[in-house]
Amino acid sequence: MNYRLILNYWGLILLYYPAVFALPIFVALYFREDVFAFIYPALISLIVGAILFSISKPTSDIAKYREGYAIVGIGWLLVVLIGCLPYIYYGFSPIDAFFETMSGFTTTGATILERVEELPRSLLLWRSLTQWLGGMGIIVLFVAIFPTLARKGETLLQAEVPGLKVEKIKPRIRDTALRLYLTYMVLTVVEISLLKLLGMSLFDAVNHTFTTLSTGGFSTHSESIAFFNDPRIEFVIFVFMILGGTNFTLIYFLLKGENKFKNTEFLFYISVILTTSIIVTVLNLNHFDVIESVRYSFFQVASIMTTTGYTTNDFDTWSDAAKILLLILMFIGGSTGSTGGGIKVARIYLLVQYSISQILKSADPRTVRIIRFNGEVVSKEVLHNVTAFFVLYILIFVVSTFIISLFGLDFMTSVSAVAATLNNVGPGLGSVGASEPYTHLPPAVKIILSLNMWIGRLELFTVISLFIPSFWRERW
Repeated sequence: MNYRLILNYWGLILLYYPAVFALPIFVALYFREDVFAFIYPALISLIVGAILFSISKPTSDIAKYREGYAIVGIGWLLVVLIGCLPYIYYGFSPIDAFFETMSGFTTTGATILERVEELPRSLLLWRSLTQWLGGMGIIVLFVAIFPTLARKGETLLQAEVPGLKVEKIKPRIRDTALRLYLTYMVLTVVEISLLKLLGMSLFDAVNHTFTTLSTGGFSTHSESIAFFNDPRIEFVIFVFMILGGTNFTLIYFLLKGENKFKNTEFLFYISVILTTSIIVTVLNLNHFDVIESVRYSFFQVASIMTTTGYTTNDFDTWSDAAKILLLILMFIGGSTGSTGGGIKVARIYLLVQYSISQILKSADPRTVRIIRFNGEVVSKEVLHNVTAFFVLYILIFVVSTFIISLFGLDFMTSVSAVAATLNNVGPGLGSVGASEPYTHLPPAVKIILSLNMWIGRLELFTVISLFIPSFWRERW
């Protein structure tokens, strides 16, 4: 294990990190709020980063997967710990501040805030900005911008970007990261413009764009998107939630004029959203008229499937059948290479195909069924890796649910709280439903759920590896 290299990269991350505080500092100055809530964290990040960087001059700059996992896994924790300081400055307890910040950077959207509107505007913007940064990945951003981190960017991106593997748009990984972020920024500008045209204030438009494209779900209002009660705004957000849950390489090629949407994962992703939306619409006809049922059902299905977590209606009051479908969608999540959480559509597709092939084989051992993905034959190694990922994912879900149930939470709250945080969705069911924040949960439960957010965002292996003693001893 190249410890000097790891410390060196942590130092670089913390040296670059203060740049992201510039926007909330500007907003604090504009609204005459306390700028020191952001200046102090920026200074602390600079000092700690400078110390780590100065004491660690690596003999080799070759970052293997082991070093990449350590750099990204612990690097995210460092970013969250510095990022929670503005909340602590404004009087939040350290655990609540950590929970809210982890929820931001992992784009989960679970909140401990009961009255969001009471926060200073600069802190509200910081809260939304953490989701925008975490959506595409803060280390991806640094790889795209700073040449020093870009040297070994592929290892870092593989550890941070959700999905089966990093898809290169360009031969150089820095160029790939840069183009992904440029695509992200173009969509950001477009959505801000559309929401502003539809009557949102510029402040609300910026915040909700940050938390839509990142599929984060934080809002500047306690009622979430229901506050605006405007079908036009809901439609724009619906479209951009779908885009946020789509593989960004497909969107990049679309902006270049190339249609890559005949993609197995994308077609499966859209078909699941449409099919489930229609079913939930029918189930909701007992509660709403046809127009309202379509409006609320399609929006909520897209919100949960993409793991955004916005609400236009309290889905905890819907039928049990509708809630079960939403709970299943939490686990499916967005596409690989998107900002969405969950197991990912590609993995679910491969699991379904693999299960079908095994069932057919058990009925007739002579059956040979080739599984293809985007026209290519899927190897057994990939299928075994996907199966192992799924089993580990469910194991973490079951163990976490059992542990937090020991603190007196009811079954539905325990199950949905873990599902909502591990899959980076945000709102759950029961006492952590769409209209109820996580404020009342015991501190220990908040810590466990925060760890679930971290594990879910970095897709299990990056984080789990850090807790294996041999990971820190042996060289790969």
